[in-house]
Amino acid sequence: MLLFLKDVGIEDNQLGAFLTKNHAIFSEDLENLKIRVAYLLSKNFSKADVAQMVRKAPFLLNFSVERLDNRLGFFQKELELSVKKTRDLVVRLPRLLTGSLEPVKENMKVFNTRLFKIKDRHLFLTYLGRAQYDPAKPNYISLDKLVSIPDEIFCEEIAKASVQDFDKFLKTL
Repeated sequence: MLLFLKDVGIEDNQLGAFLTKNHAIFSEDLENLKIRVAYLLSKNFSKADVAQMVRKAPFLLNFSVERLDNRLGFFQKELELSVKKTRDLVVRLPRLLTGSLEPVKENMKVFNTRLFKIKDRHLFLTYLGRAQYDPAKPNYISLDKLVSIPDEIFCEEIAKASVQDFDKFLKTL
């Protein structure tokens, strides 16, 4: 396993840190790990790219070929990127492949949502003293709820105000 990791591009002085973060690599079948590296190489990632990705995202090789393929496809499709730009993105930020997709999906909703809608709702919440976006604090408001629900539900559940109050507020802007 250590020789395999060295072949992938993990330097001797990086092995300890890598194995501390991903000791589960020892429960993986060596042949499966080789198949995953071969898959990445078949997608035109260079050996140096794969090494950098594995160093930055130690759990990358724990993901099956199918899961890696799904993740790459997700980013290419959702962000409307070319194959090369998708490759460049995940080489720079390989944890996108291993992390949760929920924050990415939430940010995508915000990105397609019109800016004025977000701004209006934020200003209204600020006016009411309810603009609280820290998940560690009470009365947290997720970006998803801020941008994706209809005005009636936004007013009732998030702002705790009427739609008429929101409309009056918008007229003052």
